[in-house]
Amino acid sequence: MKKSVLVVLSIVLFSLLIYMMKSEKGPQTGGLRKGPSYIEGLRLLHRQNGVVDWILTAGRADIADEGDKAYLSGIEMKIENKGITVYADKGLYDMNARNLVVDGKVVAKADSYSITTEDVKFYNAGGMLKTDGRVRLEARKFRVEGTGMDADNNAQTVRIRKDVKAIFYN
Repeated sequence: MKKSVLVVLSIVLFSLLIYMMKSEKGPQTGGLRKGPSYIEGLRLLHRQNGVVDWILTAGRADIADEGDKAYLSGIEMKIENKGITVYADKGLYDMNARNLVVDGKVVAKADSYSITTEDVKFYNAGGMLKTDGRVRLEARKFRVEGTGMDADNNAQTVRIRKDVKAIFYN
């Protein structure tokens, strides 16, 4: 009797665990789906007025069935005229809107500073970068941390929205 109750209880707990894992909310990119079509070693160049604005490379791009989105992994994005390189684990590129959402550990590096966060939305049309997650901006003489960020690539402004903490070094 005890063994049968234990077996039934184990099956119920195992089923509950599987149900919870399936219903768990996935990442913003919708998860990296290995579709029937994919590209290894993707390189996208965006030109503005004949000049290369940014270069996006990815180790792999899985193309959605509709053909309008690419699920990327191993991302590196060089913003040529700003001297910034963004590294991310995975992302979603919308080919129609030319917007990019990156997830995982996201690091943007320039000569004098670096920005680290968990996810970023890059709106190509307006040159805007946004995140609702934790942000850390580090330079040689200071460090700023907070939650949420709005960055305007064209106006060269960065705004940390809340819970801001700044540390300055001598």
